[in-house]
Amino acid sequence: MRHPPSGLRFSTRSTRVRAIIERQHAPDGYNLGVNVGVPAGQTADHLHFHVIARYAGDIPDPRGGVRHVLAGRGNYLLTPTIEGAPHDRTVIRGSDDPLLPHLVAHLDHADQVDIAVAFTMTSGVRELQEYLRDVIARGGRVRFLTGDYLGVTEPDALLRLLDLGERAELRIFESDGTSFHPKSYILRRAGGYGTAFVGSSNLSRSALQTGVEWNYRVVTSRDGQSFRDVCEAFEALFTNPHTRPLTAEWVERYRSRRIPPVPQRTGVEIEPPPAVPLPNTVQIEALDALAATRAGGNAAGLVVLATGLGKTWLSAFDTVSAKAERVLFVAHREEILDQTMRTYSTIRPHAVLGKYTGTEKSPAADVIFASIQTLGRSHHLHRFTPDEFDYIVVDEFHHAAASTYRRLIDYFTPKFLLGLTATPERTDGASLLSLCGENLVYRCDLAEGIKRGLLSPFDYYGVPDEVD
Repeated sequence: MRHPPSGLRFSTRSTRVRAIIERQHAPDGYNLGVNVGVPAGQTADHLHFHVIARYAGDIPDPRGGVRHVLAGRGNYLLTPTIEGAPHDRTVIRGSDDPLLPHLVAHLDHADQVDIAVAFTMTSGVRELQEYLRDVIARGGRVRFLTGDYLGVTEPDALLRLLDLGERAELRIFESDGTSFHPKSYILRRAGGYGTAFVGSSNLSRSALQTGVEWNYRVVTSRDGQSFRDVCEAFEALFTNPHTRPLTAEWVERYRSRRIPPVPQRTGVEIEPPPAVPLPNTVQIEALDALAATRAGGNAAGLVVLATGLGKTWLSAFDTVSAKAERVLFVAHREEILDQTMRTYSTIRPHAVLGKYTGTEKSPAADVIFASIQTLGRSHHLHRFTPDEFDYIVVDEFHHAAASTYRRLIDYFTPKFLLGLTATPERTDGASLLSLCGENLVYRCDLAEGIKRGLLSPFDYYGVPDEVD
């Protein structure tokens, strides 16, 4: 048979390659092969001819495809190991090999997260909450499904899931006595790669960190069909007729009918609620001063605390002391709102928390964390009545002389308004006390905080230079 010129060149090159291999390596045999078509393993539109030198006994069983003569190299597109993952073995065993570090490593790269667990505990939500926030913040999708079977899922844990905001898709499976025990974590990332962990870990601190829990890792590149099966199972469960959207109203109905479970019956370790921090000495003094100023008939006041003495914690403590049911916390940066929500969720675990910002609006929440850039606009202000809130906190009160803050302060008539700042002196001479009834409730500056051992002392060095 006569070869065309291109075939002749190919044959000549193959002969040259064989000669080089025999001269340099003296093999006992060869594997020769070519992949044609995607079903046969072709991954790029070019001719790739394999010439592999072989030796007697070089692998236990020489039978099989050309690529598989190099153990573990059959699929060179195998999903790379995720940076930060403890290992890439198929089984995560718990205890000294906990699931949480694996989830965190994948969450750092995920653009879609689908979680279905039977039981959700507050401790478990706290382990993953910030990582899920990060996924949402970078434009990713988060879907979460849990159930009410046996009343194990904690109502406060569901409220903390709602803190993720409107862009998180949250559903609840109403079991009505049906056994409900799924545990799967599906994480997808760019390039079509995905990993699913399916096993025994519910969403609790013990299941993610300390317990003996087995979870099987399913990877797209290693077992694409199994990964698709897990995803299809999640889709079917997420849209099951027994599932409902998770809302604050549903949580309160669940709280009212829930009978706390007996561990012996459910087999689930009941974790104690996280300890609520106690106020420090400065905060105790400030709380006493705030209680006294309200008792004296004041409806507003300014508290000046040096950075690090816990202004946000103080405000959370005082909303509880004042028995405020509806609270508005106003700040000028969204990252402050995120940090504040975490604080308030600790002090007020039963409260429904929500944001009111340019991208997210939860006007019915018990405690609303609002950006002044959004709420300071008239049409947003007028979505609320002037007496909507029992207690308003204005953070970084040294900004309050700005027109947006003045508009908000003038509009609302809370039972109490608290201004917080570490730097009460303004360079433009504007008076802050005039915005809160000329009432300086309490002050503890940097020097006093250091003196009391609540702040670290420091040395300050100025370096002279001749720059004009």
